[in-house]
Amino acid sequence: MTQRGKKIVIAVGGPGGSGITTISKMIEEYYEIKHVYAGDLFRKAAKEKEIERFEEFLQQISKGGNSLDLEIDTLLEEYANKGDIVIDSKIFGALAKVKNIPCNVSIWLDAKLNVKVKRHLDKENLKGLKRFKRYFEIRHNLKKRYRIDKEKYWRLYKIKYDKPELYYDIVLDTSNMNELETFDLILKKIKDGGHIKKQ
Repeated sequence: MTQRGKKIVIAVGGPGGSGITTISKMIEEYYEIKHVYAGDLFRKAAKEKEIERFEEFLQQISKGGNSLDLEIDTLLEEYANKGDIVIDSKIFGALAKVKNIPCNVSIWLDAKLNVKVKRHLDKENLKGLKRFKRYFEIRHNLKKRYRIDKEKYWRLYKIKYDKPELYYDIVLDTSNMNELETFDLILKKIKDGGHIKKQ
């Protein structure tokens, strides 16, 4: 979809469990634009290297200089330059701000840690002791992933991962909102901010 002849570029970011991909898909449908998910690009690379545990793969590439991060972020920039895209990436919205990459609106979603853990857990359908044990595994992984990402994005781009308000047009805590409430609030903020005029 075009906006007065211009292409739409929307960036959605935030830590895992914040509803980023769900909201990105809703934006894709609403604005009739494509959706690219950075996580899929990383998972494809992990599959090519025959690594089964994705968390281990992410830790490996973080220790190895993050050349894959740079490749994927460059690819996302190419998508942005083509336009009519919603980019679902932890960091692209901030990167767009730092590198002056054209972007109509950037959105950061987050939630309290226990909420993010529960969202992950609810997808797995576990009960009893298995659910209890898995809760702490997920919690540990999310905290570790956040620390890795915070260090990595500062090292690569001098981006303050824990200060999204410096880079994003819309910053939301989704802890007390469901998907539809979050999406409706985003649309209102996009409209009120004059970021995109839907034809």
